[in-house]
Amino acid sequence: MTKPPAKGKGKPQRKAEAKPQKAAPQPVERTEEELVDLTSRVYKLVVERGRDGVLQSEIWKELGLTSRDGSRLAIRLERRGLIGRVKVLEDGRWTYKLTPLRFPTDMASIEKAPCITCQFEPKCSVDGEVSPYVCPWIGPWVIAEQKGLQVPAAPSAIVAG
Repeated sequence: MTKPPAKGKGKPQRKAEAKPQKAAPQPVERTEEELVDLTSRVYKLVVERGRDGVLQSEIWKELGLTSRDGSRLAIRLERRGLIGRVKVLEDGRWTYKLTPLRFPTDMASIEKAPCITCQFEPKCSVDGEVSPYVCPWIGPWVIAEQKGLQVPAAPSAIVAG
């Protein structure tokens, strides 16, 4: 009777061939100028997507960023109070949805402000006799801007009563 070979004996084992390992990509050191540019580009894309927000992975793909770089940029914007980051489950994976908290000012809106042509503007102050709190033109203008309506500008001359 022959004994079965003892464990570890018998057929000689071939050594596994060592596969060449890919070197881990080194993090790219970015200058402050590049970070500022990328941060503003991320913010611009988040604002363009509107109040519904956008998945951060979509932004990274669009800008060609690594998730590490992208996350750092999103955290930077969140700390500045410009965007909100909410953890969401998307297609079985956790990610963040980025939403704008503040929108950039539209210059066309400012150009239509009644203060531009108001004769009392030089005297207007928060605690003065002429004040934004009692201004008959600023309130309707703000409401119209919020609703996207046209509102007549303040008259340049007011008849004092």
